[in-house]
Amino acid sequence: MKRLLIVILCVAALCTTAHAASVTVTSMKTDCTVSSGGECQVTQTFTLEITGIETELQFPVSEGAKNASVAGYSARRQSDGAYPVLVLQNPAGFSGTRTFTVLYSLRDLATEENRLQTLHLPLLCPKWSYAIASYQFTVTMPAPFEGRPRFSSGYYGDVIEDLMDVELTNGLIRGQISGGLRDHDSLDMTLEVGTGYFSRAYAAWSFSWFTAALIVALCLLALIYWAMKLKSPDGLRARARVLPPDTALPSDLPYLLACGTPQFNMLVLHWASLGYLTIRVGSNGRVTMRRRVVMGNERRSTERKLFDMLFSRGEAIEGASLLYKQTAQTAQRLIPRYWNRRIYEPASGNVRIMQALCCLASALAAAEAAGALMPANAVRIVLYVLVFAAGAALSAAVQYAARAWYLNRRALFAACCMAGLALLILGSAGGSSLLTFLAASMSVLTGCLTVHGGRRTPFGTQIVSQALGFRRFLMRVSENHLAGMQRRNGQYFYELLPYAESIGLGESVSKAFGDTELEPCGWYREEADPPRTAAEFHAHIRETLALLDLAIRR
Repeated sequence: MKRLLIVILCVAALCTTAHAASVTVTSMKTDCTVSSGGECQVTQTFTLEITGIETELQFPVSEGAKNASVAGYSARRQSDGAYPVLVLQNPAGFSGTRTFTVLYSLRDLATEENRLQTLHLPLLCPKWSYAIASYQFTVTMPAPFEGRPRFSSGYYGDVIEDLMDVELTNGLIRGQISGGLRDHDSLDMTLEVGTGYFSRAYAAWSFSWFTAALIVALCLLALIYWAMKLKSPDGLRARARVLPPDTALPSDLPYLLACGTPQFNMLVLHWASLGYLTIRVGSNGRVTMRRRVVMGNERRSTERKLFDMLFSRGEAIEGASLLYKQTAQTAQRLIPRYWNRRIYEPASGNVRIMQALCCLASALAAAEAAGALMPANAVRIVLYVLVFAAGAALSAAVQYAARAWYLNRRALFAACCMAGLALLILGSAGGSSLLTFLAASMSVLTGCLTVHGGRRTPFGTQIVSQALGFRRFLMRVSENHLAGMQRRNGQYFYELLPYAESIGLGESVSKAFGDTELEPCGWYREEADPPRTAAEFHAHIRETLALLDLAIRR
């Protein structure tokens, strides 16, 4: 008797639970926005009538759905065969009348055969376990079309068209099934359009997958090339050091640190601090350099060649002269050539090959993302070319970020970061977030791996490590240390400034000297009163350097 009572109670509990779990979809509306690339953004709004209390609700979406979510809720995603399912859980339970909105996107809905394009759009997933009392939908096409859509139901087949009202208005399809749909029913729409209506590839296995595979292959090829031809056997050790790199000049630091352009103006300041020339700024802003002594064998041959070229027409030279510009351009060619023979192995690869592979991958990712956003007309090809070039340019900018960081060019570094952000935004807008993220990440990695050039010799590793250590010293130097060095050598600031300025640290180093009063500079003259502090001198010399830079670039 006791056992019978227990069985009766269990059956009653099950019946009560079943009654509590009664759920009906009173109305559902599916809004689909189809793009010119064959993608679709789906917004599905439905109202549930829940009798009793239900602690878990399951909302299935179409096969292949991306970025599925429930507006206003944190949904757990699971699978029911090939169909994703969004699961909402609430310990307090759901009850009464509740309205939910599910968002997701679909890709590769268009196919092409015999120059006829066909759109296959799933409107309702067959995994809905709730009956639907009233169903309606809207499909917004990217442009007007001439064909008529066909519909098919899981239960009724193509007879469903007799049970629904469909309205076509200039590219907009509206439909309603007043009689409702059964549980586990489905609804699909097929629309045939003319050739060229959809603008991108028409099968998930064709262009999109091929492009993704090609982008991944290019990234792997770039990494393999770096490992085989560019990777140095010994790593860099950046330990802070007070002295500049051995045998390196201020003009060389940008190239040693980050393969940057050699700074000829810093070489001129260095020569002046060594006593080879003087610099004078007239009241009219004219910059004149006058030779003090002839440069002998105490300096390396490249320096002597440049110095002799600078003063080949007399003892003085104008900073705005053509000869000064030609000498600077010669220095920008000779200095990298001088160091390349010493710091890189003869068998080292070319960093531009790895950079080009990365740019190509980013260009393809940008074009793939933009394909879903482009109009289906003759301008499309031109836009593809422009986006392809823009993707490569954005990748090059992201790669340059590492160089801008080492040379302390903050504005340029920020611009490079914005280029990477633009690439990611383009990918998100075009539904290719993963590909553009891969391309942007590879661009960052390529910039970091190639910032110091190719495969180095032991001497190259040593000299670059010294350059990194000297940069670390300049970034962290204290006022007390500089004051002590200045007391030992009254010209210390003027000797240190060309090195700091060449890598963008001239202003910070000048400020680190504080209000310490400097002795007059032995090689810089101008009509105004001489500057008293390091910061004042730096402000004056920056104006002079700006004039010399203008003469070189014009």
